[in-house]
Amino acid sequence: MNYKDFFWLHIKKSAGVTTRKLLQPYYKQVDKKNRPKTFIQANSDEYNDILNNFRVVLGDYQFKRSLFAKKFLYKDKWTSIYSFAFSREPIDRCISMFYYLYYQKRGFFGSILNAFNNIKSQKKIGLSISYDFDLFLDLIEAAHFNSDSNYKPLGIAFSTHTAPMFNDITDYEGNIILTSIYRLENLHMAIEEVFRLCGLEYQNSDSNIFDNKNSKRGVFYPNLLQIKKIERLYKEDFELYEKAGDSFNK
Repeated sequence: MNYKDFFWLHIKKSAGVTTRKLLQPYYKQVDKKNRPKTFIQANSDEYNDILNNFRVVLGDYQFKRSLFAKKFLYKDKWTSIYSFAFSREPIDRCISMFYYLYYQKRGFFGSILNAFNNIKSQKKIGLSISYDFDLFLDLIEAAHFNSDSNYKPLGIAFSTHTAPMFNDITDYEGNIILTSIYRLENLHMAIEEVFRLCGLEYQNSDSNIFDNKNSKRGVFYPNLLQIKKIERLYKEDFELYEKAGDSFNK
């Protein structure tokens, strides 16, 4: 099947900067920080990047972005669009989230941790990297399983960066509504395939582009109990990663 266009759903901590570069010149980028647009004032070719901005308020669809795209942004042409996302190995993604949110934004993260007294309130951060990771996993559980707000307990940046991938690519019945899911390690091959299926010329000759790695990431790896908790919190994401590469043809 030949597709008329593509839609890429950015899963946080899954090579977003690199993917945006590889999708050029066909992926229209917009201002995401200073004067971000809303959908009502944007052209249709800007919808994709607006939806990939975690600051955009989507209400009940905040973690159902593919469904939002299908129902509201591209409702008349969804079946003609090649929609895709990248699945990163969940343990590796979780470690990346931790280093990004904890070290890169340490002042922000630390102040919220100290104020959030419902989780291990008698202890403080900084005792060890492993202990801090325990707190981090507790906070993910609080944000995505024990909160009735997109903004609690840690704000929208934390919630969107740690959100399970599965919710974002499925409808309310749990059906995958994207055309394809690729493993992140197959990034370049996937982009080439997307362009080919959409009749677009692949113009990026630099196969080594991968410039959004966190320079502050260390060598920490979760222990067995922590891995078990990651497997519970991201159960469906592990299954997605195992099956990544299949086409779902929705």
